[in-house]
Amino acid sequence: MRNIITTNNIVWVDILNPKEKDLEYLKGKFHLHPKIAHQFLPPIHRPKIEEYPIPQKAIQLFLVLHFPVFDKKTRSTEPIELDFIVTPDFLITSHTKRIPALEIFFNDCKFQKYYQNSCFKTTGHLLFNLLDFLIDSCLPMLDHIAENIENIEKQVFQGKEREMLSEIAVVKKDIIDFRRAIKPQKSVLDLLYKKAERLFRKELKPLAQEVVGSNIRVWNTLENHKELIESIEQTNNSLLSYKISDIVKILTVISFVTFPLSVIVGFFGMNVFGKLPSLQWKFTWLAILIFMIISSLLMLWVFRRKKWI
Repeated sequence: MRNIITTNNIVWVDILNPKEKDLEYLKGKFHLHPKIAHQFLPPIHRPKIEEYPIPQKAIQLFLVLHFPVFDKKTRSTEPIELDFIVTPDFLITSHTKRIPALEIFFNDCKFQKYYQNSCFKTTGHLLFNLLDFLIDSCLPMLDHIAENIENIEKQVFQGKEREMLSEIAVVKKDIIDFRRAIKPQKSVLDLLYKKAERLFRKELKPLAQEVVGSNIRVWNTLENHKELIESIEQTNNSLLSYKISDIVKILTVISFVTFPLSVIVGFFGMNVFGKLPSLQWKFTWLAILIFMIISSLLMLWVFRRKKWI
């Protein structure tokens, strides 16, 4: 599906789930460089930035980045590939799945004069404003992760350590998916900043620097969440281990206390009264019971003295 905006002689073509016919359209309409056309449809799993000169024309810039998209139904974050093709006259964006932030920015540019006047001065303005908007759109998703971390922390200290194991795993997966998208593209954005003055206008360098700064803010927030959830996980595991060890200790004490009782019961259960006439005393059972109680109390006293209980 193709969506097009044309303002101030600048064309922005956004393509969702591109097919072979979309590639043929772009090759005929915008004269794509053969190497860009070759990379346009297959998925690219790492960010990249490349320049391709066109004879008697300006350079075509090919940029591949990945942006995390949160799915509320599956409670998961998925990095979505977004390809950019940039020249002085047009900007082409291509993605296989919906990116809500991109759709919002596209509709703002399509229907609001402010965005048309500020973003469509040059393709450089459009590119850097779009990148800054997409990167800033990660912050609300990170705020959602921060809320989950805060809720997990409360639940952990309310005695729900076991229930929080799966919640901690979900949050850690979200952070891993974010890191997989954000970390590799830092070097690409730094390189784009260095190329901004040469490929675009000198006045766009502050915009390019803002994009790099936004990416750093997102990365720092992500690192803070990572350290926090790891600390909470360690605390949760410690509390859970303490509870388990406490249960094991109680079971061990019970086993040792009942061990002599089992021996005594087993010994006197072997018909010893019939074989040993000296034990045929009407109060023998009482003596045995007292002996069992004394044995149990003695074991408890030993455990208490050694501070095992």
